[in-house]
Amino acid sequence: MEVGFMILSYNNLIGSLPPPPFNSIYLHILSLSRNNFYGQLPSNIGSATNLLFLMLNDNNFSGKITESISNLLTLTILDLSKKKFFGNSLPDFSSNILLQFIDLSSNEFSGEISTNLSIQTTILSLGKNKFSGIMSTNLNNMSNLICLDIIGNKITGELPYFICQISNLRILNLRNNSFQGSIHDCISNLPRLQILDLSSNHLVGKIPAKFGNLAGMTKTSHESIDVLPDATTTTSSFKAKNKINDLILNWKKSTQGLSWKYFMIYYFLDLSMNQLSGEIPTTLGSLKALKVLKVSHNNLYGRILESLGDLSNLESLDLSTIYQTQFHNH
Repeated sequence: MEVGFMILSYNNLIGSLPPPPFNSIYLHILSLSRNNFYGQLPSNIGSATNLLFLMLNDNNFSGKITESISNLLTLTILDLSKKKFFGNSLPDFSSNILLQFIDLSSNEFSGEISTNLSIQTTILSLGKNKFSGIMSTNLNNMSNLICLDIIGNKITGELPYFICQISNLRILNLRNNSFQGSIHDCISNLPRLQILDLSSNHLVGKIPAKFGNLAGMTKTSHESIDVLPDATTTTSSFKAKNKINDLILNWKKSTQGLSWKYFMIYYFLDLSMNQLSGEIPTTLGSLKALKVLKVSHNNLYGRILESLGDLSNLESLDLSTIYQTQFHNH
């Protein structure tokens, strides 16, 4: 009997991953998340040519990811996060035109971020690795991105202008890298941006006054977001939405996982721990959907504007280390 679904997540399974399951063209879903598997991935992983979901996160796998994984042309979800994979390049996913969800976070990848990624990708999570260098402009081909998360790497250079061209972007999380230069005004043109975290970098200059035009933060939305591919409709017996790792943010002075299921309620702006200067723009008072606003630990000065009182949905406000702070009505 050929197995189509192999879902063994959240157990205490141990050992290496055997090659036989990948020899089946009938295998559509393999979910072994949160077990104790170890060793390298089988070299024949690319033989499961009809695989839709491959979720091996939260195990003890290590080594390089076999290049044969690029042969999985039907793959829509790939989650290899929280392991010990390494290498100075990623597999070439440019031909995987159905691949929408890629989570390779919390590994030990190094070198520059690969540009050989699927142009259909909506969620790209590469945080907590050892990537370095600048962000390639080739990533601007990924116009379907909803979430770009590369926290905790060693990315340098200025914020790339191509970010301003990804009109579907809702989450931009570049926290804890080594970005330099100023924050581009054009980020304010992203119509759906709800979460912007540029904290813990080396950014300078003023907070753009045009940030008051961030349409995705000016009013709450009841629009739901489906971060998973359409393949879930044909595999309804597998509740993948409950298996996807939460989005990790610094929320209310602690690191918390924010559920994708309730993503539409999160509105977040964090510019803290940089070298920004000048005053806080009065225009930030227009971002009435914001739940968290953090601009602490910069070189900001001036008075705390009364317009911030218009942020009626705010749950957390951090303005610490701003010089000569007083309330002032503009």
